Amino acid sequence: MKWNRVSSVLVATTLLGTIAAGCSTSNDAASSSVDKAASPAASNGPKEKFIFWDKGEYTQAYNDLMKQRVEEFGKANNIDTEYVVISQNDLKTKLLASIEAKNPPDLIVANDPVAKQFVASDQLVDTSDIITKINFTDGAKKFSVVADKYFMVPQSFQMGGAYLRKDLWEKHKLPVPKTWQELYEQAKIVNDPKNGIYAVGLPLGQSGGGDAEGFVRDVILAYGGAIVDKDNNITVNSKETLEAITFLAKFWQEGLTPPSSVTWDDNGNNNAYLAGTVGFVINSGSIYDQAKKDKPDLEKNTLLIPKLAGPKGDFILGSGNVFAIFKNAKGTKWAKKFVTEFYDKDFYNKFVEVMGGKFQPVLKGSEEMAFWKDPNNKAAGWMKMINDVVGSSNYPGPEDDLGSKAKSMQLATRAVQRIVVEKMDPQKSLNQLEQELKQLYGKK
Repeated sequence: MKWNRVSSVLVATTLLGTIAAGCSTSNDAASSSVDKAASPAASNGPKEKFIFWDKGEYTQAYNDLMKQRVEEFGKANNIDTEYVVISQNDLKTKLLASIEAKNPPDLIVANDPVAKQFVASDQLVDTSDIITKINFTDGAKKFSVVADKYFMVPQSFQMGGAYLRKDLWEKHKLPVPKTWQELYEQAKIVNDPKNGIYAVGLPLGQSGGGDAEGFVRDVILAYGGAIVDKDNNITVNSKETLEAITFLAKFWQEGLTPPSSVTWDDNGNNNAYLAGTVGFVINSGSIYDQAKKDKPDLEKNTLLIPKLAGPKGDFILGSGNVFAIFKNAKGTKWAKKFVTEFYDKDFYNKFVEVMGGKFQPVLKGSEEMAFWKDPNNKAAGWMKMINDVVGSSNYPGPEDDLGSKAKSMQLATRAVQRIVVEKMDPQKSLNQLEQELKQLYGKK
C-alpha cells in the first residue's frame, strides 16, 4: 500500500504562499472581534513586540512554517516579533524562570499537560472567547479544558497509533493484533534477539517526554484501571491496575523488547524502529515520514494500525499541542490576534497536511480534506480516533494541574519500571504508586 500524499516540499511551497495572505484573510474561523481589539500598531514611535516561544518538533517543517507565519503576522500588523524554538524537555524550566523574572513570553505552544500546570498559579489568559468563535471538534475541546474552563486553545492533535512490521508478522502467518494479549502471544513467536530483532519496542524511560507514561496509562485504562476517578479520588490501587502493570512488565521480563528500552527517551522507539531492530512500536506519524524518506524498504513493510484494546476495551485519549497566552506578558493582545487568525481554514488545513500525519486537525470539517480521505493514506485510520476521544491523559479524572503534574512526573511509568529493574513485587510497587499520588494530591 503506497502513500499517495503530496510531497512535503510541494505542499510547503504552496503553504508559504498562503501564509502571507493568511494573516489578513478573514473567514468564519479567523474573523472576530479580536481583530478590532488588536489593530495594527501605529507607524510612529517604537513598535510593539510579540514574543512567541514554541517547542521544537521532530519534523523541522513545523518550526520553519511557524517562524514564517510569525514574521508575516508582524509585517501585517507593523510590530516586532520574536519567535524562539525551545526543546520540549526544557520548555517548562525556562517558563518557570521567565515567570520568576516577571518576563514571560506572550504566547507558547506546548504539550497540553505542560500548559495545564500554569493554570493553578493563575498565569494564563482565559481563552473561552477564542474557543467559542472557532469551530473546534469536541475531542479537541476535551484536551484543552481545565476544571470546565478554557485557558488553552487546541492547535493540533498528536494521536499515535501503532507501527507493525508486516514482513515479520507474515513470515509467521500471524494476523494483525487487535488486543494487547494478542500482541504478547504473537511477540513470543516473532521475537528473535539472536538475529538482532525484538518483537516490540516499548519505552519505559523517565525522559521528561510523554511516550512512556501515555502508553502505560493507555494499558491501565484498557484493563479497567484508572489513576483517579471523576472526583479526583485516588483509585489506582485496584486489581485491574495490578493486572495491567503485571502484564506490561512481562514484555521486559521475557526479553520481548530491547533491554535498553527501560531508559529510552521519546526518540528511543523512533530510532529502534527505523533501525529495523523492533517489529512493533506506538508513535505518531513522525516515524512514517522518516521511513518514507530514508528507509523506503521499511516503509513498504510497515502497517499503521489503531491502538490496541484490553479486556475492558480501548479508551482513546486525546492529547496534543495547545496555544497558551500569559496574562502578565506585555503582548497578550497580539497573542490573541495571532491565535485567532491561525485558524484561517486554507492556511490551517495546509499546515496540517505539511506535517504528513504527525498532526491531526482540531477543526470540524478538516477530515474532508483530500489528504485524509485518500484511501491510500496510511494515516487515515488514525484520523478516525479523534472522533472517539473520551478525554485527555487524566481520564476519567478532571483535567487539572495535579493530573498534569502526575503525568509529567511519570509516576505510572516508574511503577512498571520498579517491577522490571528493581524486581519489586507488583503489588508493592502499586502500593508505592498510590502513596506517591496521595502525597501529590494532598490525600491521606
